[in-house]
Amino acid sequence: MARLWCSSRLVVIVGVNFGTLLVKPEGSGYWDAPGHAWYYRLLRWDSGAYAGIVRHGYQYSNDAILVVFYPLYPLVSYAVKSLFGIDEYLALLLVANVASVFVVLLMTKFVKDEIGDETALLSMAFFCFFPSSLFLSAGYTESLCLALVLLSLILLAREQFVLAGVTGGLALGTRSTGVVMIPVILWEIWRRNAPSRPYLWARMALCGVLAASGLLVYMAYLEIKFGQPLAFATGQAAWHRGTFLDRFVSAVTLAPFLRMSLGTGGWFVCFLALTIWSFWRLRFAVSLYALGSLMLPYLTLGITNSMNRFVLTCFPAFMCLGVLCKGHLWLTSILIGIFAALLLHDAALFSQWYWVG
Repeated sequence: MARLWCSSRLVVIVGVNFGTLLVKPEGSGYWDAPGHAWYYRLLRWDSGAYAGIVRHGYQYSNDAILVVFYPLYPLVSYAVKSLFGIDEYLALLLVANVASVFVVLLMTKFVKDEIGDETALLSMAFFCFFPSSLFLSAGYTESLCLALVLLSLILLAREQFVLAGVTGGLALGTRSTGVVMIPVILWEIWRRNAPSRPYLWARMALCGVLAASGLLVYMAYLEIKFGQPLAFATGQAAWHRGTFLDRFVSAVTLAPFLRMSLGTGGWFVCFLALTIWSFWRLRFAVSLYALGSLMLPYLTLGITNSMNRFVLTCFPAFMCLGVLCKGHLWLTSILIGIFAALLLHDAALFSQWYWVG
């Protein structure tokens, strides 16, 4: 697994350095981290918002842009910055890349326990070389959130429900995807305990609150500092058109599918198909997480230009892809080759301020 991960990161490194051969898009509003090393080109788009939070803390204005970014990633980055005396940009990259190593280790263990060694190897190969795995090495939250989600699922399998709730709450403090762990945790507690068992409801309530704690604490902070506990949600208006209700109704009526293009919705459709099939191949809790991780952005935002990045957190889809490709070396080789080429392409574009998710 280590070789797979290192090989995929080499593709990212080559892509980022190859990106300097591309013409930087015209227009204003682009920024660059102060360093000149190649890895600073992994800090683009949302990374600037996180760097601003690390540097100045949260600010609330009419557009409310910064408050839509959940706090755990910049908080950990601030601690790393203070501990090692480095700038906030390097701290963001250090946290993301260390977390990505834990993602590989935890996902390898989880997938091996679920579907066996051989299929796990295929699943990890697809995951490591998937185009949007670029964001596991960039200044984004995907790696930290995924590490916490995987740890929570592993703890659930060991019936350590309280710790699973705590790690689920930390995942929710990293990005909204963590909210999907709440029904997963509650389902696993119910399934592994007889309904008549004493204190079952109290245990479910406790673990449910712990799993929601990341968001609850952030809401309390927003209320105390700005008097706007839902600013993280209302601030989305600065990024997306229409109200939340408008977007939700649009999603329920399947309108986003009518407007999507292959570039923005192709991966979402593929991952949705794999997730639906997973209910026949994987444990219900794993498939429930997969479905939730796809439905959350779909129901709240629709099929946007960021969907190609959002699907990365749906790691059970890679497990299903591994199951499908087991025993078909030619198909595995073709898919990994395509993924690696797209990863190289996206890394090059991302480093030069092209939007790839």
